[in-house]
Amino acid sequence: MGQVIKCNFNLFREGRKYTGHHRNYVLESARNVCFAPETRERIRLREAFGYFGHGRRQLAGKLNLSEMETVKLPGGQTVILENVPSNVTTFFEIDEEGDVEHHQEIIENNESGKIVAGLNKSKIGGFSWAMGGNDGGAHGKTQTSAFYGFDYVLNPGFAENRGFLLENADGNTRDVILENICQTGVNEDTAERYLDSWLASTQLHNIELQEKLEASAIYEDHLREHAENTKEEFDRVKSKLAAIQDIEEKRRKIILESSRKTHIAIPENVLDAIIEMANEDDFEVLTQFFESANQIDIASLPLEGNSIGDVILPLHQTKEAPEYGSAAAGRGILID
Repeated sequence: MGQVIKCNFNLFREGRKYTGHHRNYVLESARNVCFAPETRERIRLREAFGYFGHGRRQLAGKLNLSEMETVKLPGGQTVILENVPSNVTTFFEIDEEGDVEHHQEIIENNESGKIVAGLNKSKIGGFSWAMGGNDGGAHGKTQTSAFYGFDYVLNPGFAENRGFLLENADGNTRDVILENICQTGVNEDTAERYLDSWLASTQLHNIELQEKLEASAIYEDHLREHAENTKEEFDRVKSKLAAIQDIEEKRRKIILESSRKTHIAIPENVLDAIIEMANEDDFEVLTQFFESANQIDIASLPLEGNSIGDVILPLHQTKEAPEYGSAAAGRGILID
């Protein structure tokens, strides 16, 4: 049996602030996958394989790899990948608090296994699980549906998912890393090639992260500006609404005060129609009221200005309504 690396991490403690996927895993779905019969069988039969990097699964477009896969590279070339695992999961559990424990047995009789052992000894990289499911990203919920193993990667999503503690790292140099890899049985040329590939991947990954951070900063500024503009627009609308409500309240008070002063009793529904005047129904109510009022013989009523035989009701003469100031205007009503 080869070297066994034991790792522990928690689903709710990613250990990263500025890098990483920041996924919100649903604990129940992760536990369901962990203890599913097919997962238990895969582990028992030593078929939960891990590989040196996620690249093979990504190129093949599948999580469950065959011994050989035909894949098309971004440049259009077709290549055949020989998928020799570097490690196998021998233990995997998730408790009710989200604590994950898994054991990885390193396959030390092949190059990828030796590379993983050397990198782990050099305190570089860590494990990252290969899970099927629905990725909710940083804002949604990530649901898992199947487990296929743990790969050894440069930047594990959970910072603690390593066989060593980062705080114990002692600043290994390139020579020390190469020495640790070569001690596992890999020749120096192969070790140099693997290490250069990893360093190039790290630089590319860092550039991508930097671009994402810059894009996030731009998006954040855009959101902040949009929020400020929205608040200003909301304040303007709120101010206009308050002014309209103030005008409406003053209009309502004027109408109610006028109705109390007039000699004609105005029904409540007519007052409501005058105040609202929102549709044709209100206009109809008002029209019917004035038509009814026009049929009243005001001259026969004991109102100020009336006298026996006098059929004309003197009206107030104002600058605003001069046409109502003469007897020639005939019988009429002026609500003042």
